[in-house]
Amino acid sequence: MLSLLFATTFAENAPDTANFDILHGSAYYYSVNAPSEAPSTLRNLYTPHLMFGHNLASINLNVNTGGIASYASGSHTSYIALQGREAMFGIATKTFGLGFGLIIDEKVDLSSEKDAYHKDETTEIVSKNALSLRFSMPLQSIDFLAFLRFTQGVDSVAINEYADSEGKNNLDYHRNNYEISGSLSLTNRPSAKNFFWSSGIGATRNNRTRETTYKSTIDPDDNYHNQTNAQDSYIYANLFYNFSSIVLKSKNARLHVGNNARLYATLYDQVEDKDSHRKDFYVTGSLILTPNILAEYAFNENWMFWGAASYTWTTSGNHEDYIEYWKDENETKNKFTRFSTNTGAVDVSTGLLFKYKKLTLEAGVASNLFSNPFRGFSGNNVQYNFTGIVEF
Repeated sequence: MLSLLFATTFAENAPDTANFDILHGSAYYYSVNAPSEAPSTLRNLYTPHLMFGHNLASINLNVNTGGIASYASGSHTSYIALQGREAMFGIATKTFGLGFGLIIDEKVDLSSEKDAYHKDETTEIVSKNALSLRFSMPLQSIDFLAFLRFTQGVDSVAINEYADSEGKNNLDYHRNNYEISGSLSLTNRPSAKNFFWSSGIGATRNNRTRETTYKSTIDPDDNYHNQTNAQDSYIYANLFYNFSSIVLKSKNARLHVGNNARLYATLYDQVEDKDSHRKDFYVTGSLILTPNILAEYAFNENWMFWGAASYTWTTSGNHEDYIEYWKDENETKNKFTRFSTNTGAVDVSTGLLFKYKKLTLEAGVASNLFSNPFRGFSGNNVQYNFTGIVEF
């Protein structure tokens, strides 16, 4: 919040050296969520055509520690990146950008146990893999971005129990999670002067199944196979509209004020569970409003200080129609509806950027304030970010 004081008190006396289009790092990107924000390495990475023309190497240390390397050659720019568990690569030109992402997260555990009468072999596999595609392009005064991701999660256990003289029992349990999601978004960043906006839609289909198979050569009558859809399979849709405006501006300082609005809805599949409880219709929804403020102050051509604050207000509700089966097989229809509203803590962040020739260093810290702001930081979920960028 000190940046607000700098922006209003010292802006008029500062030298005319501000460059608000300077390339920021991850600290700025994760802390500042306004359409009018300055360029950053991660915003460029997630909107592939913005990578065009950049020769750089970047490393960021935060919750998604990783790095970016890009090489501009003639009419195109190639890039690779590691962000958390995701490997990314792509190509950018003046007219479009195309990026791919891949997550491979596999764990295989094999065990064997043997005594005088039995032998047990267990294989456990846990995985969460994802493949994503990003396509972006400039459309005169606006930028267009399309995103598509397929995710597969598996949690399986196979147990083979051998009896020396009788045969064997085999138990296979699989819990699968398949998800496909996509989004389309537009922003007027390329042409905006003081009022910026971004808007888009997104949808997700998530399907979760459980499958259990038991085969026995000892007691064949006990064999069974059961496959069910999990209770939390769903269809999800969201709509967002974010805007921000530069309400104050001087030679070396500017102040942004805006709001992010997101509307979510999740429709769950019909489920029949073992408790004779069937949900024929189950939907949840939320409206999230996040007013925010950002202040930037450039001391000179080498140093820039920024601070941001946001406040989240969530209104949510859910409705379900369900049926319970009683012993007399009569159906009892039930309806349940709930609405709630919740105001959260203020999220604040601040950072300092240093640039000298081709080198940029940026550090930032973000946390929550107590509900009573005079008590200061709550100490919960404090995040530190650091980024180093070398341009060639």
